Amino acid sequence: MRICIIIFCTLVLLNNAQFIETSRYYDGSKLTVNFQNVNPGEYYKNVTSPIYPNFTVEVTEDGKNQLTLRILNPLDTFEIPHKFPFPYTKSDSSHGEYDYSVNEDGNFFSVSRYDGSPVFTITNATVLSLLYSELHTQLLSEDIFGFGERRLHSFRIPKGEFSIWNHDFWEFDTQVGFSLYGAHPVILQKYNSQYHIVLLRSSRPMTLERTDDELIYRVTGGQLEFKIFIGRQNPKELIKQYHQYLNGWELHPFWSSGWHQSRWGYENSTVLKNVVRNYKEAKIPLEVIWTDLDYMEERKDFTLNEDNYPREDIQKITDRTKPDGVHWVPIVDPGIAVDSDCGRDLVKSGAYIKSNRQTKTPYVGVVWPEEVYFTDFNHPKAYELWHKCHKDWFTNYQIAPSGIWIDMNELANFRDGEQVNGSKLNDEIFELKDLPWDAMGTVTLEGHTIAIDALHEGKGVYFNGSTTYIPELDLHNFNGFLEQIEQRKLLQAIQNKTLIFQLSRSSIFGSGRFSAIWFGDNGSTWAWLRSSVYQMFNFNLFGIPFVGDDICGFNKDTTPQLCARWIQLGAFYPFARDHNAFGQKDQEPYLYEITKISAQKSIQLRYEFLKYYYYLFISQRDSTLQAGSGTIVDPLWFKYQSDPQTFNIETQFQLGNIIVNPVVDEQTDESLNYTELQFYVPLGAYWVSFENGQRIPNGWNTINRTFTDNAYLALEAGSVIQHSNATGVMRLREMSSDIDLIVVLNELGQASGSYMSINNYDDEETILQRCWNDQTTCIRNISVRTFKDSLQFTNAKAKNDNSEEINIKNIIIYRNQQIFRVEINVSSFTQSWQINF
Repeated sequence: MRICIIIFCTLVLLNNAQFIETSRYYDGSKLTVNFQNVNPGEYYKNVTSPIYPNFTVEVTEDGKNQLTLRILNPLDTFEIPHKFPFPYTKSDSSHGEYDYSVNEDGNFFSVSRYDGSPVFTITNATVLSLLYSELHTQLLSEDIFGFGERRLHSFRIPKGEFSIWNHDFWEFDTQVGFSLYGAHPVILQKYNSQYHIVLLRSSRPMTLERTDDELIYRVTGGQLEFKIFIGRQNPKELIKQYHQYLNGWELHPFWSSGWHQSRWGYENSTVLKNVVRNYKEAKIPLEVIWTDLDYMEERKDFTLNEDNYPREDIQKITDRTKPDGVHWVPIVDPGIAVDSDCGRDLVKSGAYIKSNRQTKTPYVGVVWPEEVYFTDFNHPKAYELWHKCHKDWFTNYQIAPSGIWIDMNELANFRDGEQVNGSKLNDEIFELKDLPWDAMGTVTLEGHTIAIDALHEGKGVYFNGSTTYIPELDLHNFNGFLEQIEQRKLLQAIQNKTLIFQLSRSSIFGSGRFSAIWFGDNGSTWAWLRSSVYQMFNFNLFGIPFVGDDICGFNKDTTPQLCARWIQLGAFYPFARDHNAFGQKDQEPYLYEITKISAQKSIQLRYEFLKYYYYLFISQRDSTLQAGSGTIVDPLWFKYQSDPQTFNIETQFQLGNIIVNPVVDEQTDESLNYTELQFYVPLGAYWVSFENGQRIPNGWNTINRTFTDNAYLALEAGSVIQHSNATGVMRLREMSSDIDLIVVLNELGQASGSYMSINNYDDEETILQRCWNDQTTCIRNISVRTFKDSLQFTNAKAKNDNSEEINIKNIIIYRNQQIFRVEINVSSFTQSWQINF
């Protein structure tokens, strides 16, 4: 046994505590090390935050490239469950290909690769107390990403201190407390051309400070658990393993890939009908119309203001048996009006978040309908209540939304903290003044949300522990996650579908399995436009790839040039929705000439590649999870990391074999109707222009893009890409089942790729049965090679093929810096064919 003393010092050099190692035990896959405090009774700043009397370090080998570090204390009882629907380690009996140590060589903890290359090192744990812990870790390089959700001016994490606490806030992160709606305390780091991921698996408020040589974790106490993934040179493979730990992400229905139009301020259904009609007259595709608070009676959930939104109008707008019918998605907030049928049902059920000031009394917040209750989605009766409120809403008003938009679920609250006077009822549950430190700084943990001592069910559906209640301090970051689970279940039950669509603002690690996410409120500025690309990269890392930003901006008035460029970029978001705020200038794309032309061209271009985009999701099906795993939208360096310049390219992105190069900078010279687009082709890459087939030189390129040009697309040589004719398509159901194949020959005259062989993408049961299950696939693989004066095609099916026969109408060939279109009308079941030049 190795005995050693570790000295812990607080930030203010007070309350020094000495711990001695008392024992260690290794059972072949887990190391356990126990420590004892030789100066018990000390505390950190407040007597409410005693230094641990003892603690245990557990290191569990989770397979050849994963391990878990846990720092466990006897003072905390709350723990995130290690089972579905929460992230958990899947079984892997492989021996770990890494070395690790606890309390050795002057470090608290260290893990490295077999070659000695460091991965994650906790150099010192300066404080370990009930309500504050501080861990100093080694910063290995500046190539570090993640730790969100927040708005930054770069994909990399810059120097500074950054909070995590789900928060109704929309500005760029310039100080502690400026975190946004999601909790993703995960980092991806590159060192010596290899990658690793570290997740701090905690729901407590925290900050991460990046200095010149350290990453410093500051956490509001709790059990500390780090999940570590050790990768090699391929970041996509590593991120896929992280997604598997998160339980993967769920597939969305195809219609939700279409173009969406929304705004807060569609005051009545006449306006809504005019929007749909104006899209049609402008010849701009539209798949989904959204309604914000405007459709409600007094802004109350589960109502319909039939003076402004007669049910007959909603039914007509959403009648998709008619050519003009669209999908409809209304907003639902978690704050249930006190004076509403659902609010009264909520009180009867007892499934509400409770005040810690009045016994068993609902916590009262203030949101859009004034005073509201909040559903406690951990309560055993929450699902029944939430299902009833939705079912009654749909039935009473005879409406059938295609999906639901769940907003404000951080939880947002228009007054800070608890407003009921009086002492707290549960002394063991801490209130804000008990904390020795506030991870949100001057914003405070209760800024624009409910009190941290509000009470959730302790013996509930998802968290079932030893205490009667669980405080908001522990469950705050899970509020949106639990709502996503219950909302998904009830939509599946009511719609009798497996593939459903819901959009959430709040998220946490694991949310991708249950909901799509948008980036929340943004601003109509060029900085917000650029940041949306970084956000796509981050959420693909976080395991939520079906994401997007409010196109043209939510807050502030947009400009025609900005909106046009945003439409061109947004046409390649996974989720594409134009949305803006009440009181802002209208920004529907048909309102300005340059936005109208941009939308006509860019949305049609989106639709041409939409089946390929959907294929990218389908191709990431993970049979071990019955869900998807892996990234969809990638920065260039994911593939071209041998060129160091790609690590500085943050506004170009890759979708499979398509590279999107959008204009993200304003043209300030009013005499010009174009912008110089500078984009980079990595060394060793062979890209051709989608527009003219010309090979694009490696290195920096500059071309002029008018305000109405779509985003500049490059195609990777050697690829086969599924394509559709979207000319004149206003609704996705109008698309032909015929497909084209774009063949981009490389220097050897070869190409390969895959495509989905499915007739009707709106037939969700067919998609599930043929494409998204454990036994079968609808994906077919195709390879092309040049032989003398012909192209020879080999069309292979998998052993478990369950595809449908479709017509391959055209082959679009990129060869010798030219584009050739050949109509062939070949069955997708044809095994081989050739085209003569």
